[in-house]
Amino acid sequence: MDTPERPTPEGGNPSEPADQGMAESIPAMSEQPAMAEAAPAMAEPTPPPQMPSPPPPSAPPTSGYNPAPPIAWEAPPDEAGPAPGYAFGGPGERLVAYILDTIIISIGVIVSIIVGLIVTAIVPALGIPLLIIAVLVISVGYFPYFWVKGGQTLGMRRFNLYVVRDKDGGPIGAGAAILRLIGYWIDGLVLYLGFIWILIDKRKRGWHDLIAGTVVVKKS
Repeated sequence: MDTPERPTPEGGNPSEPADQGMAESIPAMSEQPAMAEAAPAMAEPTPPPQMPSPPPPSAPPTSGYNPAPPIAWEAPPDEAGPAPGYAFGGPGERLVAYILDTIIISIGVIVSIIVGLIVTAIVPALGIPLLIIAVLVISVGYFPYFWVKGGQTLGMRRFNLYVVRDKDGGPIGAGAAILRLIGYWIDGLVLYLGFIWILIDKRKRGWHDLIAGTVVVKKS
């Protein structure tokens, strides 16, 4: 006995509904991996926002602002000194020369006194005046005479020291020599400060040199 066929809607094949259900399930299964791949991408943390960089410093205003131009360093000018082959006389050498001159003057005064006493014993009226004149000439005229004669005393010759004019290095005259001797006396009256001034002055001049316009040089 034949089994009657089940009618399908709209006259379709009975197997079509099953095939269509399977076809509809395939796209649904294929969408699951895409959603799984999108999940990790959505789970990644977003990077923090970057801070904006500070603006560059603004240039100083040019109105009323004039920076000084750079100045190259220069060595100070050399101090004016004596002529080539000469140097300023050192205080030590000048002190020793002065002591030698003082010893020479003392010997001359002692010899004058001895001679004057002998002359006084023979000619009393002539001996005393000659003694006074001799002592004054030796003690007062010794320094000016040698300064004018050759620019150096007997003690200064030992160290090649010369007294010259400070302005041009020429020989000094009688007036400058006398002023220099007066300066010696002034130096001694003020606790020898005028002699100590040689250590302070750049050209190694004492008060007597400043008074007379002189300077002491040494020949090399």
